[in-house]
Amino acid sequence: MNQFIKNYINFGETNISNLLLRDYRKLNINNDELVVILECKRFIDHGIEFPDVEIIADNMQTTSKEIYNTFNSLVNKGLLKIDSYKGSNDKIHSRCNFDPLYEKLLKITSSDVDHTSLKADSESTQSEIFNKIEVEFGRSLSPMELQTVNRWINEDHFKPKIILLALREAVIRQAFSLRYIDKILLNWQKKNLTTPGQVEHELSMQRKHQKYSVINNDLNDDKGPDIPLFNLSNSK
Repeated sequence: MNQFIKNYINFGETNISNLLLRDYRKLNINNDELVVILECKRFIDHGIEFPDVEIIADNMQTTSKEIYNTFNSLVNKGLLKIDSYKGSNDKIHSRCNFDPLYEKLLKITSSDVDHTSLKADSESTQSEIFNKIEVEFGRSLSPMELQTVNRWINEDHFKPKIILLALREAVIRQAFSLRYIDKILLNWQKKNLTTPGQVEHELSMQRKHQKYSVINNDLNDDKGPDIPLFNLSNSK
């Protein structure tokens, strides 16, 4: 084994999370700060809780003052804590604590997962709307019609449930047209009906009104038999 390989093995390796390398910019970490974090990780992996600032400065070809400034920047950004503790000889020691960094990194990762999940749910809901319309219409939607449904969801921001309620009303009226559904949605929008509950209440009130109108019309039509008029003064 030659000397280079021995040195390579003796230096060891530093394990770094790929999440940090991917998302460090999202944490407002600049390139110099990232290198300092990696240097600190290298020391910590070798059991040195607080790194030798001069060695880091020499490796980065800068000054110790700049390294201390970088430490202060990481502390101010809430990414690093410098903990102090009393050793076995009652001497005060310092150590780098990057728990705040990892906690923020975890939040970003969780947020990305939630965003991906929401996006997947949205795409799933959109697909369900497409399928429901095609089933009710008994045919496939044209590219133009697909764009119309996309506009309802992504531009007009109609709730999927409200779109399905509008579809239901169109089907009840045997109006198998997206233009008719669009008119229903715009009408509800003008009335400021923004939730499925509000729409259901409005539809319920309309049906009650229509029912009473039919009853009143039936009553008006049912006048009973005509009663003949007699001129009593001429009767004998």
